[in-house]
Amino acid sequence: MKKLKVGVIGTGMIGKHHLNAYKDMADVEVLAVADLRQDEAARIAAEQGIPHVFTDYKQLLAMDEIDAVDVCLHNALHCPVTCEAFAAGKHVYCEKPLTLTSKDARKMVEASEQAGKKLAMQLGTLFSKPARAAKHLIDEGHLGKIYYAKAANYRRRGRPYVDGYGTPPFVQKQNSGGGALVDMAVYHIGLMLHLMDNPDLLSVSGSTYQELDMDAKRRKASGYNVEELGLGFVKLAGGITLFIEEAWAIHGQQGPKHAIYGSKGGLTLDPLTFRSNVSGLDGDTTFDVDQWDWRENQLRPETAGYASSQAHWVAGLLGKVPLIDTGRIGMKIVMIVEALFKSAQTGKEVRF
Repeated sequence: MKKLKVGVIGTGMIGKHHLNAYKDMADVEVLAVADLRQDEAARIAAEQGIPHVFTDYKQLLAMDEIDAVDVCLHNALHCPVTCEAFAAGKHVYCEKPLTLTSKDARKMVEASEQAGKKLAMQLGTLFSKPARAAKHLIDEGHLGKIYYAKAANYRRRGRPYVDGYGTPPFVQKQNSGGGALVDMAVYHIGLMLHLMDNPDLLSVSGSTYQELDMDAKRRKASGYNVEELGLGFVKLAGGITLFIEEAWAIHGQQGPKHAIYGSKGGLTLDPLTFRSNVSGLDGDTTFDVDQWDWRENQLRPETAGYASSQAHWVAGLLGKVPLIDTGRIGMKIVMIVEALFKSAQTGKEVRF
């Protein structure tokens, strides 16, 4: 069986997570890792039987036998390293967010096109059972014309570092690019865009907040300067409106509240429930997505190529399934989040 030869750049928390996922895939061989912390990279490589360890990622990119690289670096480094990887003739899988600015996002997409190589972003929400089943229902036409969607998720207390987990760079705009919108909303905006086939962006209005108390010592030590709540009103092509709510911390009900509505029916994703009207009768159907997923895997072996974001990336590059263009979805997410911040700062709508 042909194997995809991969190099992983960055062996921190995210890099370890990606490496552990590859370890369980029979059609992947990780040939090299690169990290400035040579001792940690060497330890991980020894644990997983990875033959090559570099402190300079350019040496990894120079390996002809590597087909694709996985970029697991700080957000601000995604663009330059990804573009260098394309120049070296590699496909690229990038941790979310794609990057911090729409200018850099376009640069990454253009570099992919010029090199004739694939760009993908880690977007695990697309591959959950409810998300895949929702996409199936939408593609079958059960919602009719989609006109409204909501990407909403609340944490009662989940701000990195100041609420007890993670490190200070997560809450420093100069390092992370933002707070709840960059850390979590990326997943939920991306899911809604995917369900609606990534429509063109028309305008964005947004607000951001940091209102709740936090530990004074942690606030000072971290230099906390990002939002804990981000809100957005997005107009998309085809008369579609997308509403965004993302909270790291809020006095509200914990959990996701994603929904998508069309002329024939509506879906809420948690759990996956279809609401419609048949001959004047309103009705709700909550689907058994576990049974559906089991049956799909028995009847259609290609379903395994949609088990996770990384599994899909690998299966797509090996030609087993059509590859979802998470690179362009990632670029659209960056455009929306960037516009949300600009709108919140200026108090004005941002138009495209």
